[in-house]
Amino acid sequence: MNRQYVARRAMFGVVSFYAVLSLAFFFMALAPDPNKALLAYQGGSEEQIQTLLAAKGYDEPLLERYVGYLWDITTLDWGQTTGRFGRGGPEVLDVLAKHLPYTLVYVVPAVVVGFAGGIGLGVYAAIKKGGYVDRVVQSVGYFGFGIPNFFFAELALFALEEQYGILDFTIGRQSSRVYTPGELFNIWTVDHLLQFAVVAAILAVSLVAGQLRYARSECLEYVSADFVKLARAKGASEYRVMAHVARNAALPLMAMFLADLVTVLVVHVFVLEFVFNVPGIGQMGIVAVKQRDLPFVMGITIVIAGFGVVANFLQDVGLGAIDPRTETN
Repeated sequence: MNRQYVARRAMFGVVSFYAVLSLAFFFMALAPDPNKALLAYQGGSEEQIQTLLAAKGYDEPLLERYVGYLWDITTLDWGQTTGRFGRGGPEVLDVLAKHLPYTLVYVVPAVVVGFAGGIGLGVYAAIKKGGYVDRVVQSVGYFGFGIPNFFFAELALFALEEQYGILDFTIGRQSSRVYTPGELFNIWTVDHLLQFAVVAAILAVSLVAGQLRYARSECLEYVSADFVKLARAKGASEYRVMAHVARNAALPLMAMFLADLVTVLVVHVFVLEFVFNVPGIGQMGIVAVKQRDLPFVMGITIVIAGFGVVANFLQDVGLGAIDPRTETN
């Protein structure tokens, strides 16, 4: 692979990363602080209001705050979390390190199942175009894609917890409602793993549904191609034919899968963690936004932006490995 292509994509990723962080910083910094009005409404003195603004850095020039912020991000000094009225809390990196595993433990399996299952079902449905399997797969895809995750989440809570008592989803509720983390439960127990398996399954439904629709649509362009007819004439199995078709459709499928991953991080993680009270970064992010905790909100933004940039870089490198023609773009 061309090293210049890899270096160029890496540089583009770094520029994109800092551009996202800059946009998020100015959006948060220029927005009025609702806690200032709340403190004034509750009878706070002017000195208390100025203390609040100073604790959140509003007494410094905007440009100076911005330059200092970029330097701190680069040197991994992400600051302390702040409460509603500027009270100092734990380090942002410490909070993220404690709560990120609760998100990864269900997101990673869901992403693997969503990618492999969605593409596999989509390619198989394209190979069996017009048949019974194709119709069933399409129906499942539209069903899973059309129903929001929070409906499946509430249905799972009702069926597994309230109706049949199979699982108890109350473990994380206490700690997930508290911004400053206390004693967090052990993930690696049978009961907790079963709970996270339910959350991962619900998340995987949306990923599989979206991927199989994309995969089927893209692979339909190749099922009647000459190389497929030649492979079948030589007696290749259905799985061998599927592999040939999937390889030719890999470029658009990888791009579409990255778009789904961004949606997962920006939307589904926050929704599922709120419904199931999972003390991950989504749940903590909701509380941080309510408290307008700028350092922690920016910390979550860094994590999401960093994941998106790295995923996009790996996608570009992967596309270059699959089809060298993309290195010229």
